[in-house]
Amino acid sequence: MNKKQTKLTTDNVITLAEAKTKLNGAMLRLRTQYGFAPEKGITLEEMKSRCDKLVSEIDTAVREYVEETGQAPDRMKNLPSNLFPIGKFNGLAEYANVPDEKLKRAPLYTAEAIGNLLNFNADYLLKAEHEATVKNRTREEWSRAEYEYVEKSDYNLHDLYDDLMKKLDDTFEPISYQEYRQERRKWKQCRYFACDNYFPINKEHMESESFKRSGIKFRRTDAKYCCSDCRKSQENAIKRLEKTGTLLPEHAYEYILDDAREKRAAKEVATEQEKLEKVADIW
Repeated sequence: MNKKQTKLTTDNVITLAEAKTKLNGAMLRLRTQYGFAPEKGITLEEMKSRCDKLVSEIDTAVREYVEETGQAPDRMKNLPSNLFPIGKFNGLAEYANVPDEKLKRAPLYTAEAIGNLLNFNADYLLKAEHEATVKNRTREEWSRAEYEYVEKSDYNLHDLYDDLMKKLDDTFEPISYQEYRQERRKWKQCRYFACDNYFPINKEHMESESFKRSGIKFRRTDAKYCCSDCRKSQENAIKRLEKTGTLLPEHAYEYILDDAREKRAAKEVATEQEKLEKVADIW
């Protein structure tokens, strides 16, 4: 059964143009009102109320558009290019692979522009929800998060035991269990909460290849940290605990907005590209 084709007339073209203009005006007003970051410190309930109002107004604007035109708002289409040199796209293909930058600048009367505004506000709603959850975390929950957070693990307990077991199981010159225990006593764990390193406190310690690669140095018997950086980091962590209720730095639990995440990713790609170019220049 063939789909019934709507006959194109001057009247429905005018109606469609008027409806687009009306929808465009409504979206311009909504973007002016909701297209900017909410005030700092906005509560979860306030952000929920803001999103509910936005959804309700968009729903009204789109419903009126559909009633007047009999169709959904326009969608961004892909056009033939050097990347996709095809004369004509068929079916869903015409909506695929539309460049991100083009989608971000979609005309206000399109479904993509509506989606962009909803997504923008939904991101801040998730941020407010995350911040509310963080604010209500118990000490037990923070302790679990602190335990899982690791900044340094150049030579950890697994590495130490792995090297000791290799010596214990060596085919030609195995060490005894007594020697195993003696060697184990020569090592201490770094006391910085985010460091998993083990360091030697006896000059006559085992030096495997994995330990040499770690760059960790021998420390005094009464040393608590594998390096001075860890000592300073633990001092700062204690200050954070008194101020924020957790040893964790803010970046370890903050919510990253989509826009900020994309910018960071682009910056990282650019940095890696610069590194590759420098290597290429050397060669």
